Amino acid sequence: MPGGRDGSVRAKKPKPAKTLATVATGKHGSKPLQEILGERRVAGLRINLESMALVSNIHRASMFIRDHFERTVLEEAELHWSAFVTLWCLWIYGELETRRLAVEAGIAKSTLSSILNMLEGRRLVRRRTNELERRLVIVNLTGQGSELISRLFPKFNAEETRIVARLSPRQMQAATDAIRIILATINELDGLTTEE
Repeated sequence: MPGGRDGSVRAKKPKPAKTLATVATGKHGSKPLQEILGERRVAGLRINLESMALVSNIHRASMFIRDHFERTVLEEAELHWSAFVTLWCLWIYGELETRRLAVEAGIAKSTLSSILNMLEGRRLVRRRTNELERRLVIVNLTGQGSELISRLFPKFNAEETRIVARLSPRQMQAATDAIRIILATINELDGLTTEE
């Protein structure tokens, strides 16, 4: 078990308990119990079951992915998902103003503040006041932060590859395209543009 920054021993994150939702997915591609029970619950309510199944499975997959990465690749770096995504955004965009960083990382600005405190304490990021607009704070990676994400991301991507290994290239492209369309639709519904 890796030690904390203060020398304390960090307890290893336990594997997730098998829930009804996870047990029912034993067969490749089988419908999870949660979905079956959900369909029964909404019977007679004039619900679009296909859209319900797709959106709920995207949600479940994102939760499972996050938990899986926090128990594997990110654990050795002592990072949680949101801290990793913050580092990733700074790595690909370069320095960002905190409001934009919160949007890109998909987290609340108040949550970002505590993440930046932790990352700054580990000397992975630095903050500075914008010289033109004193109320704005700019964040960028330190050399140490850049080195960490550069070393960590190939391991992260290897795990991404393992997760999608059962999909054919055509299935991967179709899934990626479909999710991009869903994201674009949400942005349109919320009145957002790609620049916001």
